[in-house]
Amino acid sequence: MERMSAVEMQPPRKSDPHSRSALRRVGFTFSFKEYFWFILKNVIGWLFILASPVLGLTLPGPGGIPVFLIGFALVTFPGKRKLTSRVLRGRRLPLESGLFTIVTATVSVLITSGLIWFFGAQYQTLMKKFSLTPSVDDIMLIGGICLIAFVVTWLVTRLMLEVLNFILRKMPVIRRFVRPMLRRWGINLLPSRRKRHGIDEPAEINDEILEFDERHHTRMRRAWEFGLPWLKRAATVAIVLTIFWYMVKPLQKNWPLVRAEVLNTSPWRFMLASLMFAVFLFAFRAMSWRQVLKGFGYKLPRGAATRIFATSELARYVPGAVFQVIGRALLAKPYGIPVTITSTTQILELCIFLFANLIMSAICLLWFGQKIDPHARPWLITALALIPTLGLLLHPKLFYGIANWILAKLKRPPIVHRFRGKKLVKLLAWVMLGLLWQSLAVWVITAPKLGLKIDWWWAVAGSYCLAWSAGFLMILSPGGLGVREVVFFWTMSSVLQHLHLPSQVHERFQSPDALKAYLIFLGFLLRLWTIVGELIVTIVAYLWDFRGAMNHPDARRAKISSRLKAAPAP
Repeated sequence: MERMSAVEMQPPRKSDPHSRSALRRVGFTFSFKEYFWFILKNVIGWLFILASPVLGLTLPGPGGIPVFLIGFALVTFPGKRKLTSRVLRGRRLPLESGLFTIVTATVSVLITSGLIWFFGAQYQTLMKKFSLTPSVDDIMLIGGICLIAFVVTWLVTRLMLEVLNFILRKMPVIRRFVRPMLRRWGINLLPSRRKRHGIDEPAEINDEILEFDERHHTRMRRAWEFGLPWLKRAATVAIVLTIFWYMVKPLQKNWPLVRAEVLNTSPWRFMLASLMFAVFLFAFRAMSWRQVLKGFGYKLPRGAATRIFATSELARYVPGAVFQVIGRALLAKPYGIPVTITSTTQILELCIFLFANLIMSAICLLWFGQKIDPHARPWLITALALIPTLGLLLHPKLFYGIANWILAKLKRPPIVHRFRGKKLVKLLAWVMLGLLWQSLAVWVITAPKLGLKIDWWWAVAGSYCLAWSAGFLMILSPGGLGVREVVFFWTMSSVLQHLHLPSQVHERFQSPDALKAYLIFLGFLLRLWTIVGELIVTIVAYLWDFRGAMNHPDARRAKISSRLKAAPAP
């Protein structure tokens, strides 16, 4: 169905003056999409071929025939077009040749051997069951049945080949009826093998047996473009529901053991921790992004920066990270900040924050090493591997080089005013200080029930930073929903096993399953904690920047750096 096969993958001769264009046209240099479709259509084709005998028995009539033909058209192997052309022209099989005599004899011998094995096994079972002794007559009877089976199988095979030759003789009649009908449907059976796209261009070799009209390709592209977002959303929902089911099941099972501790959770501690998280979002996240934006030459008011940051952060719960990026760009555009600048600063701020989380999780959890839960260990290894990678990518020369290359591909002006390296290091240190403050807020929630001392903050800090990194890296889960909770549960459960918890904790949770169930509840509670903190920041930001939220023209002004104003237009 696609114009690509093993023959087409051969490069043209060196003497061909249009070799490069011919290679690109016939598909020698695959793009990722073409290569993926090339593999996928062969897999689907063989699945159709293997399923055709089963479908032929279940569907009314010879239902497996069209499934087989579709699969045959999809698979790629040498000689497929030649074989199909031979069949459609009605060329008979030379049954008088020795090849077909050997084939029929071989089939008969195989079937007879199977019958001998089957009847022999049944005969031995009956002899053992009724304690009988074999007789010569019985053996002669079985041998006669097998001989008759051999003769009947040979005759049936020869008869089926004659029937096949009869069908082949009728194929030209069927072809003259089927090909015009398929053309009306936009399907060309056995299209021209050599096609020229221009007078001076070499002919393209087409070995496919089916060619679909462009309208079918257009419909498929439209259907794919329409269905792809829904497929992503369905995959996202399936992943989140699976993770939550994995977490809720043990909590439900051990609910009688943890019910009292869950219901006795202090609402005052929860609200205090939520306020602390709101301070973290304002001082260490929103203001960090504002500082990066200022380094690029645009100075937003603090209220506007906080409102834009908080609103776009809430958009990450929508499946697909694109809404978070697009939302911030659209909210900052009325302030005169280009979309490319907003997107670049957001990516840079997120990379710095991810880098800080990875460093914090590695510092706090590296001591445990192999003692970490096997489920959480891959995430810790990933964090250790990403630290040097992100450190390299955040180098100004490499980061701005990649950013300007992408902007050039998008035909956008390059970044002329940059956030310098020294400021980048200072901002990273500031964000890591913020993670300590955030970990203190997590400790406020978890300490009373788990008996955690204040000097064990590093255990909470490492577990939560690793969980946040895992949720961020799992892009299919909106806002890391489900992933962050389960990684926090895995990490904290293994960390607590190596801490000397007070005896009151062991008395409170009488079994390891009860403690694990409470840790699962803590994962849900910390998700609620982040949402409440984000809502507090959003509400305060909208009250603070009410004029900007109401599209007041005087409020929507961003100060532009004098160096940026003096820079020549790109």
